[in-house]
Amino acid sequence: MWFMKKGRAGCLAMILLLGVQLLTACSQTQLPTDQALTPKPAKDQLQKLEVLNQTADDMYKKVMQGDLAGGRAILQLLSEQIPLIRYEGITTLEGLNALTETITQAKRTFNAANLSPAEGQVSAATIRLATDALTHSNEPMWLQYYNPLMSDLKQMEQASQEQKKPELVQAANAFRQHIAIIHPSLLISRDPIEIEKLDSMVLFVTDQVRSEQEPYKQVLNVMPTLRNTIDVLFLKKDATAYLPIIDDQNPIIWKLVLGAVILAVLAFAAWRLSKKDNGLVVVNKAADD
Repeated sequence: MWFMKKGRAGCLAMILLLGVQLLTACSQTQLPTDQALTPKPAKDQLQKLEVLNQTADDMYKKVMQGDLAGGRAILQLLSEQIPLIRYEGITTLEGLNALTETITQAKRTFNAANLSPAEGQVSAATIRLATDALTHSNEPMWLQYYNPLMSDLKQMEQASQEQKKPELVQAANAFRQHIAIIHPSLLISRDPIEIEKLDSMVLFVTDQVRSEQEPYKQVLNVMPTLRNTIDVLFLKKDATAYLPIIDDQNPIIWKLVLGAVILAVLAFAAWRLSKKDNGLVVVNKAADD
């Protein structure tokens, strides 16, 4: 047997180099993203969705022309088409539930004995926006409601500042109706958690306006948050200024922590190794030496 003395610095440098290589490997390893795991819609899905969207457009045109009976007949076709379509890769379970509930509610409306043209038009518009959201995820038609919603909020804010209750009630009702029309489309297109935030604030404003006490201060206080929530849902760039920065796609923090742990453990191992046997490392001599 023979002995080779190892310097503490050399041993530490070698192990730390190994740690750096491991850290580099960790930083280059990419975890599968949600987008990669989400199945892409098949061609037959997209074709059926286009047919569904066209059917909804036909219903909308019939109702807007005053043909409620024709709209009711097309609504029945819509309700028959929806179960025949697969929605994976298209929308979430919440979005699908919103679509089916919209159809169910529309059938109640159109089967009512005292159906008014205005009610039929609202139902037809809601369905039309929802099916369009399924087929045009990048530029859905419901995005056109941003300006009307902002106008509603401005009127609510002005009425609160001037403490005019009738004007506030009118603006709040218009805002709630606009939200109701695009609500199924929001659930189809956006994160349900963000929709829950919006619903909570809409309910809060509604309760305040209906309260016998003065609602002006409470309505004014919620306005900035309500505007920002709508900006987030409508993907307005300015909304990011109000949001915390969370980088889920590139978690650099956990990489740095993991690297620090690896380097610390290896440095300690190097120190222990250099102290063992007074820095001497035993190496078996080859049999033929």
